[in-house]
Order: sequence, then structure tokens, then C-alpha cells
Amino acid sequence: MTLPNGLQVGIGVDLAAYPLDNHASQRDFWRTLVSRLDEVVEFITLEDGFAAAGGDGLDAILLANWLAPRSRKIGIIAGAPVNYLEPFHISTAIATLDYVSEGRAGLFAQQLRGDRALQAKQAIGALDGFPTTDGAALEQDAKDAIEVIRRLWDSWEEDAIIRDRESFRFLDGAKLHYINFESAAFKVLGPSITPRPPQGQPVVAAVQIEGDDASATADVVFIRPGIPERINLRTLPGNPKTQAVFVDLDVDAEPISVAEFAAQVARVAASGADGVRLILRDPSQLDHIVNELLPALRAASLLRKPGSGTLRERLGLPTAINRYTSAA
Repeated sequence: MTLPNGLQVGIGVDLAAYPLDNHASQRDFWRTLVSRLDEVVEFITLEDGFAAAGGDGLDAILLANWLAPRSRKIGIIAGAPVNYLEPFHISTAIATLDYVSEGRAGLFAQQLRGDRALQAKQAIGALDGFPTTDGAALEQDAKDAIEVIRRLWDSWEEDAIIRDRESFRFLDGAKLHYINFESAAFKVLGPSITPRPPQGQPVVAAVQIEGDDASATADVVFIRPGIPERINLRTLPGNPKTQAVFVDLDVDAEPISVAEFAAQVARVAASGADGVRLILRDPSQLDHIVNELLPALRAASLLRKPGSGTLRERLGLPTAINRYTSAA
């Protein structure tokens, strides 16, 4: 799929950084935030604050499902700490989000490390099926969790629902598949309890950390600036793109000058990345982003307008082929 010139832009929000006020003010805040960004940026990532030192904050996937029908075009990539939640439940929740958003959903596969991993382990307690806080075990577990989530999305073929009134059959059982996944830490039989999502495979995003982490299997990779040598976003010339790479740029409480920010974005564009994710640390910066930074960057032809269609299509990712259908 050929995409227009210019970088794509997303917004990153850490839910744990936002105070838990009364329900009415929370509803107003999030409704206003998504309405300001809708049709302005390509997507928003909602980072879940599970076991964060300052408090969990809202559940990212639940918030995403609340925001989806209150938005029109913006992609909503909901965070989940994949090492510390059941992959079966993550899979069904993101599939539901894809239905609610009509194909605009994604999973932000958070990989907790260091102190965050220890805090998560303490929050869960002594339960079987969760990894140790060893880095290699966390890396493998995250990759296994993503593999299970993807297999469950494929476990229903597109035409599994038949609704045959004469035979009183709702499903064609032959088009539902056991995934039969087993790793050192857990096993999942399947199939899913949710039909295959509208995108087939909602977008999976991950931050590139180090080593052989889960970002290697993600559709969208977020990297820190200044490390263009880590960008490996395209296959051989002429082959479909298999990953979209976005460079993270912090938007701090003190407004950065438009010229300085444009220079940063220009360096990202020169590196070969597909886009930038602006990390919104302080909601007071929203006006500066929407009213000043983004218009200036578009005027300089550094950014392009958000697209239409499913989130996979807008990011230029290949169509998700059902592994069980293609193997038949």
C-alpha cells in the first residue's frame, strides 16, 4: 500500500499520570481530549498504569472502549501489561474494542521491567502462570502472550457465523479452531469467545527496549530519538511493509518553540521513520500541540493529514491473513 508523503503523528498518554477525580470531571476530561485529537492525529496510545508507584489510574482497555463510540476517526491503541494479564482476556477485550471502534483498535503491549515488574509481581501475589522478574523470562513471556493473542483473533474464520434459522445453527463449528498453545509458563486451548475482529488482526504496538523483546513481533514499534540505527522498518524494496516505526518525542510542561520542535521532527523524517508519537506529559500542553505545533509542522510539509479506513490500512500494514484459513 502506497502512503502519502510526510510523517504520521500519534499521541501517547500515560493514564497513571492523570489524577482520579470525580466521575463527572473524568468523563468531561477524556471526552474533550479525544474530541480535540479526533481527525487531527492518526492514533492515541493509552498506557495502562497497572502497579505504578503513584497509583494505577484508569483501566486503559475499558477507557478505550468508552472513548471509541465517542470518536469518529482516531485510532485507539489500548495498553495492557502483557506479562501480568491473561492473554485470553486481553485478546477478547481488544477484539471487542475493534468492533466498537469499527476497525480503529490496537493493543499497546506494555513490557514491564525493573521496579515496575517487581511492583506488578507484588500486586498479583503468588500465582502460577506469571513470569519471574528476570529479563529473559519477561521477554519470552511477552512474545508468547502476543502470539496467543494473535492466534485467538484468528481462531474464528471470517464466515464462522452463519445464523441459519432453518437448522437452528448460529455457528459453523468447523470454522472455529483450537489454538493449542503451550509455553513454559502457560497454555491456552481456545478458541476465542469473541468472533474475529473487523481488522482480522488489530494493530499490535510495542516500545523497543533492548535485546530480543516483543517489539520484534509488533506491527508498530515506538523508539526513543537519537537511535536511528535501531530503525529497521521495511522489507526489501518492492515488498509490503511489515512494521511501522514511530519515534517518541516528549512534549514537556514548558512549551518548546515551534522552530525547535520542527527541527526535531525533520531529523526524524530524515532517519526513515514512518512517524512520531508525541508523549503528552501534561494535559495543559494540548492547546499548544493542536493549535501551534501540528499546524506548523503540516505547513512545513513534515506531517500529513490523518487517513481513513481501518487503522491497519492507514498505517500501511498488510492485510491480516487468517492462519487457519490459509492453512486449510
